[in-house]
Amino acid sequence: MENQEQLLEEGDRLDKLHRSYDGDGVVDESYVVLTVGASLIATLGLLSNNNAVVIGAMVVAPWILPLRALVFAILIGDRKRLIRALITLAIGVLITTVLSVGLGTMARANGLLIVDSFPDEITARLQPNIMDLGIALAAGAIATYAKVNPGAVSSMAGTAIAVALVPPVCVMGIMLAAGEFDEAQGAGLLFAANLLGILIGGITVLATREPYFREKLRTQNHSRLPLLIALVLAFIVGEKLYRRYEKHLYTLKRENAKERIESGIRAYLKKRTATFGNNDSLELESVSFDWPDYWERNRSPQLQVVVRVTDPTTPSYKQVQYIQDRINEGIKTRFPGLKLQMQVQRINVTVVSGDEVIPESGKFDLEQILGQDIVQNSSLPKAESELAETETATETETEDKDEIEIEIEIEAPTPAARSN
Repeated sequence: MENQEQLLEEGDRLDKLHRSYDGDGVVDESYVVLTVGASLIATLGLLSNNNAVVIGAMVVAPWILPLRALVFAILIGDRKRLIRALITLAIGVLITTVLSVGLGTMARANGLLIVDSFPDEITARLQPNIMDLGIALAAGAIATYAKVNPGAVSSMAGTAIAVALVPPVCVMGIMLAAGEFDEAQGAGLLFAANLLGILIGGITVLATREPYFREKLRTQNHSRLPLLIALVLAFIVGEKLYRRYEKHLYTLKRENAKERIESGIRAYLKKRTATFGNNDSLELESVSFDWPDYWERNRSPQLQVVVRVTDPTTPSYKQVQYIQDRINEGIKTRFPGLKLQMQVQRINVTVVSGDEVIPESGKFDLEQILGQDIVQNSSLPKAESELAETETATETETEDKDEIEIEIEIEAPTPAARSN
């Protein structure tokens, strides 16, 4: 008798759970209105680079509902419910894409969207990596847990912000409007990562929490096949995201190394060399270290030094070659196989002055002059006024660029050296 009551209670609970998902995957007026509103808010927030507005759109967006219905449909093997949830989600994506493309086109036509200078809120969603998939997995698990545990409903707003399905689609539409199809792929990849992460995270939570769903997955092909497809897609997306993560990590390490190398070489040139340090005829202007990017890692790095000189023969080829050899000698112990090519760009500075003027004592009142403009253009003849505009300076610097490029054979860094 007691077992029968437990079975009845379990049946009632599962039946109630079934009914709770019935309205989640439906295209109704509320779903369409919220999707349109979230799309407009998110797109305008992205174009105006307003983070608070974009967050508001994340909270308004209703796409977590068909996603939860999709999770439930996969677990119980309900093909009809699964197709309905997919159609509902596809309609939402289509509405958002059309609206964002339209707003992006209008923004570009009115000069509000500049291709080479996208707002930070847009660029932040163009380069997803493997961590975005991890965030989506956690958020999907929390969203599904909140569905089956009423005490966790307060976490739904935070979950909606974390997964952020609408903004990536809006960014994709904006990039399509701008003609940046490669960047649109990046935003689309972020959306796919969030979508699959929520799906797999939700399935994991329900299957772990409910023996009923575990049994369905074990015994029904209708449940296992969609889950297998989702896992394969997640693996493909994850592999692409990991490659992007490697590229991002390489870029960070490169920029950090570049700053440290430039700072160290500048200090070395100023303090340890007579050519660039204690030399009145030479002023060190900049040091630039050209480290190869991710796709050119086998290219040798270059070191470019820009100096301003009054002596056009300084520094000489021998001086540059000597310093280059000393720098390479110093870094080979820390970075075996790494050699730098040093290039020096000389900017010759010539000082041109008029004849020396000796003031006549008592002929002028200095205080009176300081209280007025020294030269009144209206008091000069026209020809002299025009001459004054072009040659009033008694001391003019003219700059001639003379570039010295030292071409020597450079050994590319070994893989072991690059990993250091």
